Amino acid sequence: MREEKKMELLAPAGDMNCALAAFDAGADAVYAGLKKFNARERSGNFTFEEYGSLIRYAHEKGKKVYTTFNTVLRESEIAEASDFLAELEYLHPDAVIVQDFGIVRMIREYFPRLTVHGSTQMALHNSDDIAVAASIGIKRVILERQTTLEELKLIAEKSPLELEVFVHGALCCCLSGSCLLSSWFGGASGNRGKCKQPCRRLFRNDKGKEGFFLSTGDLAAYSLIPEFRKMGIASLKIEGRLRKPDYVRNVTRAYRMLLDASEKEFPEALKEAEKLFARTASRVSSLGFYKKETAQKVIRSGEVGGIGQYCGKVGRVLPNALETVLEGRVHIGDFLRVQGDGGDTGEVFCVLSLKVNGKECVKALPGTKCIIGTKEKNIPRNGVIYRIGEAGSRMESRISKLAPFKPETVLDLELTQDSLSIKFPLLPGKVWQEKLSLAPAQKHAFSPEELARAFDRMGELPFIPECGKKIVKGELFFPASLLKEIRRKFKNWCLENISEELLKNSCMENKRRLLLDYEKMRPVSCTEENVRVLTKEDRERFYPFFLPEKSIGEQERKIRNIIEEKAVREFYIASPGGFLLKKRFAEKKLKLILSAPLPLANSFAAAEFMELGAAEGMIHTELGKEDMLLLAEKSPLKLLLYGEGHVVLFATRAKVEDTGYLEASDGERFLVRKEGVLTLLYPRDRMRIPREIPNTVFLRDERIYEGENERNKEGACFNFFRGLS
Repeated sequence: MREEKKMELLAPAGDMNCALAAFDAGADAVYAGLKKFNARERSGNFTFEEYGSLIRYAHEKGKKVYTTFNTVLRESEIAEASDFLAELEYLHPDAVIVQDFGIVRMIREYFPRLTVHGSTQMALHNSDDIAVAASIGIKRVILERQTTLEELKLIAEKSPLELEVFVHGALCCCLSGSCLLSSWFGGASGNRGKCKQPCRRLFRNDKGKEGFFLSTGDLAAYSLIPEFRKMGIASLKIEGRLRKPDYVRNVTRAYRMLLDASEKEFPEALKEAEKLFARTASRVSSLGFYKKETAQKVIRSGEVGGIGQYCGKVGRVLPNALETVLEGRVHIGDFLRVQGDGGDTGEVFCVLSLKVNGKECVKALPGTKCIIGTKEKNIPRNGVIYRIGEAGSRMESRISKLAPFKPETVLDLELTQDSLSIKFPLLPGKVWQEKLSLAPAQKHAFSPEELARAFDRMGELPFIPECGKKIVKGELFFPASLLKEIRRKFKNWCLENISEELLKNSCMENKRRLLLDYEKMRPVSCTEENVRVLTKEDRERFYPFFLPEKSIGEQERKIRNIIEEKAVREFYIASPGGFLLKKRFAEKKLKLILSAPLPLANSFAAAEFMELGAAEGMIHTELGKEDMLLLAEKSPLKLLLYGEGHVVLFATRAKVEDTGYLEASDGERFLVRKEGVLTLLYPRDRMRIPREIPNTVFLRDERIYEGENERNKEGACFNFFRGLS
């Protein structure tokens, strides 16, 4: 059992209003995204200038900021991503949350000041996955929300890394990082921050029954805080970068109250916290996948998958307004969402005006017929109205007064009897040195901590100093008057020799080095084989992409039997832990082939997978043609093109109603198959794309074969022609 320590409370920040609300309510840290490359591109997000101000504000308060850079990176975006990473290294958030293995490689090799946390999108499900994450430089892992409490305990006992877990908010029905359903419906990828939440839609099953068969309730695991503490969990994470400040404030305050309560105080604190939870807009909540009994009921097929406090239904749609008979209170400035009866998620809008009986009013109460003013144009008739955010101060005045960003710069200090030298690790070659003649200490020797404090607390510099190395050689006496004079000389030297532009250029130099190395990358040739066919017999060669902690030993025994009894030496791996097969069966000289859902979408990811032990890799199936072509021109790893077959679109541990298929409102059908602990969704139409990507092996997958397509004889091409947004 790990030693108990203080757990971090980590809150979402879709914009500056939410960030300040979170810190005001007691969050130790927030996670937030820039305008691109994050898994919630529909939230407000931050400009670089805003982000810099947020980081400075947080650090002055002793708080932390984590950057969400957790999307799949296309080959065409490498130059733009390097710009973002260089800027982030300059801003220096406390960590960067990453999904793509290529981005991990880019950060480790070119932007080493950045700390990497492995996103839940990275599909890190067990201790093997975490071991691989540690080997590539990741410092913290955000575990899958479908990990059980029992599994979490086992993982925590072994983990060499900090563990972060979700405790509150929306639950994805699909295993994080493996959902392609939104992308399949129209190229809006959940792996790219553009999820349209098709899991909340109305489906019909093969028995003719309609329901929201993939729509889950919300997570509320606050009662498990004592157990998380005993496990040594580093951080408790609240979901909600699409939420409004009132939600962030109330939920964060409730968790702060519970975390600060002693064991004796916890029951009373729980009562007060539940009053705050009752004020938040959410779906019916439970312990989610943490407990077996709640995991069985997490899908709520009889309820519209909307979120918020129910306020009624749309009666009439008017120009710039809607009419309704309210069943919940609405106030000017509240945020509403109108959801269609098919489950499609509507856009969020702010209530601009209210009229009751033809008169303008500030609020309208349940039971009143009112007209709600809005600029939203796509209001569905008979739609369901949810209030998802309360009217409140947006703190514009406070935000406008935030101090602008100033870079934090590490100083390495070394004091000897003869000199004091200060180095800038970010600026190789930049050294300030002052000759001294210090006497030996008679009573109190000057300590490294005193040296650090002397230079940590300096203002009026073009940077905020942070002490790195602090070395004092010998037992020395350093007079206060002399130290004051030394500080003055150092400050004057910095004002003449160090500028924000100089510090920023050092980060930009790392970007230039990355792009130069990228230009030199050359693809490997794979001309000896054109087509490869996978049959049902090949299923045993696929290492599971989700492997519960308790099943690791059993899976290893299965692999050993296959190797020894059938002389198999090639295995397809779809989870990071699969790379450990290379080491565990080193004498067998296995060939490892990277498979979906691990995303191979760019050449840096290809290089990282190759270094981990992959001999071949499957191109990320949701890419469009242009991105596939660009990847094939650069990849140092031999590429397979999943050209024909039934790709897994959705995988869940939730109990899905027993059915052979689900049918969407447009008539498209999806095969439902139970495989081990997972339920998988495949498209009824076989995916079939043209063989137009050179220097790749065309993969025909016949492991699941349902005959010719019913609706489209040419086959579904996924994003091949329309591209991936």
